[in-house]
Formats: sequence, structure tokens, C-alpha cells
Amino acid sequence: MSKKIYDREQAGLAAWQELATKQMKGRDPAELTWHTPEGIDVKALYTAADLEGLEYTDTMPGLSPFLRGP
Repeated sequence: MSKKIYDREQAGLAAWQELATKQMKGRDPAELTWHTPEGIDVKALYTAADLEGLEYTDTMPGLSPFLRGP
């Protein structure tokens, strides 16, 4: 029997945070968040939960309703 590299049942944000904390030797994974010059926080990991409640995520750049850049 081969060992699974990826187990969908155990994958998730909590598992990632645990692994990142371990690899960062106990430091908080939130330290990986960086900030753009425009003041936007960029996280190290995004999940489907980050898209909940966002409008127009099914649009394409350059097509109506022209909400996104080229």
C-alpha cells in the first residue's frame, strides 16, 4: 500500500496553518501576509472561503460589465 501524499479529507486551512507553523518553527503564519503599496493585504494562502460574498467573480476581464482591468 502506498502512502498518500495528499488527503483531501484532511486538507484545509487548519491543516495548512498547522504545517506552516511547524515549518516556521512556531512563528505565526500570518507573518507571511505582505502589503502592497496601495495598502492591500496579500495573504500566503487563499481558499474558496475568500470568494464568498464577492460579486462578479464569474466575469472576464475586457468583457461587459467591465469591472476588471485588462
